[in-house]
Amino acid sequence: MTDVVFYAAVSLDGFLAGKNGDMSWAEKYLGGDDDFGYLDLVRNSSAMLMGRKTFEFELSAGADVDRILPTYVFTSQPLRFDGLDTSKVNFIGGDLREVVQHISNKHPGQIFVSGGAELVDGLLTMGLLDEMRLFITPDLLGQGLRLFKGSRIKNQPQLVKSTSHSSGLVELHYRFTAG
Repeated sequence: MTDVVFYAAVSLDGFLAGKNGDMSWAEKYLGGDDDFGYLDLVRNSSAMLMGRKTFEFELSAGADVDRILPTYVFTSQPLRFDGLDTSKVNFIGGDLREVVQHISNKHPGQIFVSGGAELVDGLLTMGLLDEMRLFITPDLLGQGLRLFKGSRIKNQPQLVKSTSHSSGLVELHYRFTAG
């Protein structure tokens, strides 16, 4: 069975990104001894799914990284990036349920969802998200890209674990159950 897991830092007031996609507020939590379970999540995943805007943000930040996982970029727009190594990057669109099924069939195991808000909103609305690991930062952004858009969520979250980190982050790990 495939689990679909969303992992993200979120400001205390519920934003994934600040104004104009600014992520500098979250950068201060990176680079320490604690990777907040990120490497374990990657090791336990068979593929990554992300939204187009998240992918474009990664590229604009110079993060054409050596991808460990096969990456699927969910988009309704045809994309082409000159010089991008597309051996592990697939651009995919259509019905989100079919996309998740396609990835699951091709890469059995856990699917790691890495942004963005529209993608997560779709997964929640369709009941396709199994786990959510949120790292709440003690930052108040006031504006930006909200994680939750107010959609009707099909399944309800059940808290699995909460952890306070010395950096001030609070990790909330949820599993979704049929509601």
